[in-house]
Amino acid sequence: MKRYELIEHTADLGIRVWGKDLNSLFLNASIGMYSLIADIKKVSPKQQFNIELKADDKDELLKDWLSELLYYFNVKSTLLSKFSIEYIDDKHIKSRVSGEKINEDKHILRHEIKAVTYHNLRIEEKNSLLTTEIIFDV
Repeated sequence: MKRYELIEHTADLGIRVWGKDLNSLFLNASIGMYSLIADIKKVSPKQQFNIELKADDKDELLKDWLSELLYYFNVKSTLLSKFSIEYIDDKHIKSRVSGEKINEDKHILRHEIKAVTYHNLRIEEKNSLLTTEIIFDV
């Protein structure tokens, strides 16, 4: 099963993501977003961070989760490469992520993502898989 794919969107970037459950959908979305930012195979999991979020529904939770991960890139100058979800339901996620500070000698940045948008963001079940589209403001 494919984890994610790039989708066309006017002036922005987008990905379509699949997962067998919420856990794998959120993990695949994380990998997809960070793969747009940099080659995560070159990012060492030197620093660990715990993230816990609550939201009104799973769509909002996904947007908030990706926005929190993006915060590490935009504000803390950190690239993430390892994502682990300890607990997830439609309104709550508890996770641990790992990465390292951006090193211009080691990391080549592909795209600078400014924000995760709500545009077309809706988690749906299709063919026994969860799927969604996520548009990023670049």
